[in-house]
Amino acid sequence: MTKLTHLTLNTGHLTRTSREDVDQAVVDALLPIVDADGGPIPGIPGWYLDFMRPLNPDRSAPVNGAAFFQVADQPGRSPLPAVLAVACWQENMAPAAWKQIIQGYTALEPALRSAGIWRAPPPAHPRHTPWLVVALTPFIALADAENTKAFGDLERAVAWALTL
Repeated sequence: MTKLTHLTLNTGHLTRTSREDVDQAVVDALLPIVDADGGPIPGIPGWYLDFMRPLNPDRSAPVNGAAFFQVADQPGRSPLPAVLAVACWQENMAPAAWKQIIQGYTALEPALRSAGIWRAPPPAHPRHTPWLVVALTPFIALADAENTKAFGDLERAVAWALTL
């Protein structure tokens, strides 16, 4: 049985969950948003997903194996996302995916320290794919406690929807 490794950089919290831990109806609801590279999050009004995928060398098509996504209170690529995440499901994409999330996370270090949600990242990405690495930004404060809790479940569901 395949397990997803889910690491939250701000806390160091690491979990491994199986695909069966995510309701198929939730994954099905997310698939159109994944296919469209973004949209409103079902069940979390006022919050949106936006995706960015690595491109092939001539930049003509996305490469399968990893995707960056953010959760924000506005549609499209937000300058103020509450959550940054990278899902990686092919080992050959792991180094680049890890570099992407670490660059985004460390760029926020001063603000994260001020908000009290900084923790130094581990030196390497999770050992086995698929994995999901998440960074909360200072803008997580825009979400209420209920939505913040829902984001953790959402992140895992998005990772499984991406890996299908």
